[in-house]
Amino acid sequence: MNEIYLERMKEYLGSLYNDYLESLKKEPVRSIRLNNIDIDTFLKNTNMPLEKIPYDIDGYYLNDNLKYGTTIYHHAGGFYFQEPSAMMPVNLYDFKGDEIVLDLCASPGGKSSQVLRRIPNGVLVSNEIDKKRSDILFSNLERLGFKNAVITNNSPKDLAKVFNGFFDVIVLDAPCSGEGMMRKDEDARNQWSLENNKVCHDRDIEIINEANKMLKKGGKLIYSTCTFDKAEDEEMVEYIISLGYHLIPASDVIVNNSYKGFIDNTYRFYPMKRGEGQFMALLEKDASEAFKPLKKISNGNDKDLDVVKKFIKDNLTTTFKNIIKVGNYYYLAGLDADLSKLKVRNYGVELGEVEKGRFIPHHHMFKALGSFFKNKVVLDYNDPRILDYLHGEEIMAESSNGYGVLMVDNLVLGGFKASNGHLKNHYPKGLRNMNKEGLYGKE
Repeated sequence: MNEIYLERMKEYLGSLYNDYLESLKKEPVRSIRLNNIDIDTFLKNTNMPLEKIPYDIDGYYLNDNLKYGTTIYHHAGGFYFQEPSAMMPVNLYDFKGDEIVLDLCASPGGKSSQVLRRIPNGVLVSNEIDKKRSDILFSNLERLGFKNAVITNNSPKDLAKVFNGFFDVIVLDAPCSGEGMMRKDEDARNQWSLENNKVCHDRDIEIINEANKMLKKGGKLIYSTCTFDKAEDEEMVEYIISLGYHLIPASDVIVNNSYKGFIDNTYRFYPMKRGEGQFMALLEKDASEAFKPLKKISNGNDKDLDVVKKFIKDNLTTTFKNIIKVGNYYYLAGLDADLSKLKVRNYGVELGEVEKGRFIPHHHMFKALGSFFKNKVVLDYNDPRILDYLHGEEIMAESSNGYGVLMVDNLVLGGFKASNGHLKNHYPKGLRNMNKEGLYGKE
């Protein structure tokens, strides 16, 4: 490990330095967050050795090295792998449940999915500038079944042109030098340099300037990194304060599970705790930005919209007003706003498309709106038909004819079209568990 880096850490840590060096010799700590399933049901059907994480309502340490990425509950969106320290920043703020939130650097979706669990009546704009990474972000949020996320892949500058003074909360997990990941990431160790620290510092100043334009007066900014460099951490907080913000202290559970930063009411997480590395702070905006109302969505005349509405009326227990068409696809829009000036990966819920007068539902519709489907087939966790379904096979089950969702416990696996007890499989080919591995598989 770079000697300049170690000398700086010795200065930062003082008497904790030797403990830090010892922590780097240990195996990284693994953890998950449960999603839409209670712990008793989860443990009844799995043998995953879980231990509660004190600072996250859904978080659990995973106390073994086995791989669980193809378990039934993972396919069904029952949990998400997330490193323990990365769970902490979102918990700095006590969400009310109806906020409009921006996750500015969102992929692969850990903090976005945390936020979405906390805003059932709100909306999240989850942004990832890289197109391929935004596809990964969509895949993760789709699997978890969220219906109130708009996914964009734009620069902060382009977002700020549309969303002036718009958001109640912004999560800025800033691009950084990754010093907190050195135990588990060889690239972070090999690529470290003072020059890279400076590049990250300068880039984050630019990102903060754009984030500031998008946050309304009284809005909350959750700032975090996975690095220890003061120039990327406390110096950034000082810069944010200079723009018209003040720091908000964290709860006792955060204070008791982290280390004090070099500024009061900032917090650091070192690998001596059970996790990797993190810096975090919660700030409130004092000044206001000019708010310009967003232009509303207009569908114009679309004869195929009636086909979509008929499908929803025939198969779901509710109807929706905010259905939009973009290209060939229909969406249940998360925001009633014209986003045509942005690159948008997903507008809310991807419903599907109309081909030759027939509506073809998308997997996201089944996952996000599964609770509204009239036709539900619920199978026991150990029912072998679940693995057949995940393998892409047609299965037999008692069901009304028409479209519906296959469920295990309270979780939606995916969709089907039933005919006389035959459930035609609508699980996407790219997600199928081709080896029927069931409990253990590739993560």
